[in-house]
Amino acid sequence: MRSLAVMALVLATGCPKHGPQQVGAQPSWRGGAASTGTAKAAPAMAPVTFAPASEPARRYNEPLQAPPKTALGDAVMIAIKEAAGRAGTSVPIADARLFRACAELAEVVPEEGVIGYSLVEFALHRNGIIEPSPHLLVVWGDIDSPQLIVEQLQPRLAEILADGATARVGIGAAKRLPDGTGAVVFALQASAVSTSPIPRSLPAGGSFTINAVVDARYASPEVFVTYETGSTERLELKTGHAGGFTSEVSCGSHKGRQQVEITASDVSGSTVLANFPVWCGTAAPASLTVDPSLDDAPAATTEEAEKRLLAMVNRDRVAAGLSALVWDDRVAAVSRGHSEEMRRTKNVAHISPTTGSAADRVRAAKIKTAVVLENVARAYGVGEAHQGLMNSPGHRANITSHSATHIGIGAVFGEEVSGRREIFLTQVFTRVPPKVDPARAGELVFQRISQARPVGNNVKLAAIGQQLSEALASGKTREQAYAAIKRQVDALGASYARVSSVITASADLDSIDGTSLIGDSKPDDIGVGIAQGSHPEIGDGAIWIVVLLGQKR
Repeated sequence: MRSLAVMALVLATGCPKHGPQQVGAQPSWRGGAASTGTAKAAPAMAPVTFAPASEPARRYNEPLQAPPKTALGDAVMIAIKEAAGRAGTSVPIADARLFRACAELAEVVPEEGVIGYSLVEFALHRNGIIEPSPHLLVVWGDIDSPQLIVEQLQPRLAEILADGATARVGIGAAKRLPDGTGAVVFALQASAVSTSPIPRSLPAGGSFTINAVVDARYASPEVFVTYETGSTERLELKTGHAGGFTSEVSCGSHKGRQQVEITASDVSGSTVLANFPVWCGTAAPASLTVDPSLDDAPAATTEEAEKRLLAMVNRDRVAAGLSALVWDDRVAAVSRGHSEEMRRTKNVAHISPTTGSAADRVRAAKIKTAVVLENVARAYGVGEAHQGLMNSPGHRANITSHSATHIGIGAVFGEEVSGRREIFLTQVFTRVPPKVDPARAGELVFQRISQARPVGNNVKLAAIGQQLSEALASGKTREQAYAAIKRQVDALGASYARVSSVITASADLDSIDGTSLIGDSKPDDIGVGIAQGSHPEIGDGAIWIVVLLGQKR
């Protein structure tokens, strides 16, 4: 009898206000095919169509039902109860939906290799499960001998339960080979959110309400939607019953797949509690075809994994109309250090008890940047790790951030699972402001202020403002910079009853708002100075903006 462990992949993202973390099984697919629920031999890397014959769920999170009684199911539940007792955890509930998903996956799991991420997610979603993918174990052997199957599973049960996968259990089997040998797929799943039933598909222009409650150990829930256009939106939340929340999800003019994600924060940072598609104006698909590519080939070295991930990130950024990210060796060193800590501790999260958050790690490395975004993952394949990140609204938002200009990726190999090495991955996104033309930037800022309030553009004010901005960008204090221009400002007394200043620094001119700059001031004329230099928080390349405001006599 052969046993095959398919461990859960962890994905996590971090950014200044939110950083979803997703736990999912994302091992690699390496062959096999199924079009009607039965396995067919196929060459390695051949396209695979997964089309289970069972009726799919119409809604997510229908009330739980017990699975049909079987000798294998009974034997596994006895082993689970014993393992839960040893681990000191609660006993997972036998979930008919998870049993069906495991049975469908047992029909297509390759003899050699592990179950593909996209197939696992498809099986979960079509059976109405919204939580990220479970811990999976696959055993090949005599499926008519439950005790022999259980003996293969038992060594891993307590470990997986102790890792938090204590909500639900599922098991499914399928005879696959002429000698009667079959595949058994076993799943243990965590859950930290409960919702009322959610439709899997909606009519064009339809909507539904998420009515959810998260576990007490989590706080600050958020809901994100990635539309079929690739854009991601954070939805408004309202207070719900029992300390929960509600959020309205609307198709509007959107059609096709909309990916919904529910996150909340614990001591390790923000965690993905649910990630599922809702189909607008069309039915949920009944089958999935997976066409493996070179993206799924094992990486020979960690350097190769990092380069391939960089290429995938930039491929998808360019497809979204964004600039490619520039590799930063210093940021990559920070990423590798965090990946190594995750490998050592087996704790995949963007907040570390020893090094803090991604921003803390970047700051400790003396890297100055106005933006720090982080994706973290434990994967068994480079391509599927990237696919999982892009399939999660929070992760995708980091990869396709308009603010990010640079990236450092750290990959560290872990244990080998079914011929595949674990890869602990950290992606850190930063921003190095691009060079700006002071004259053009000054004109842009003037236009935004004049749109908020009609003002004149005074060349003398602009010249003094430019001198002041250059002094600040060179590292001088405000007192030193003001002292150098005092006489010039005093000389303006014949024209202006009062000359005041507004000074700010930014990493991005697009974020500058004219109304916010001048506030309640009512100047007659202004002068804008722009210079780039160092800033204690933004770092090198910060854009210093000085606006002198003149009120006429």
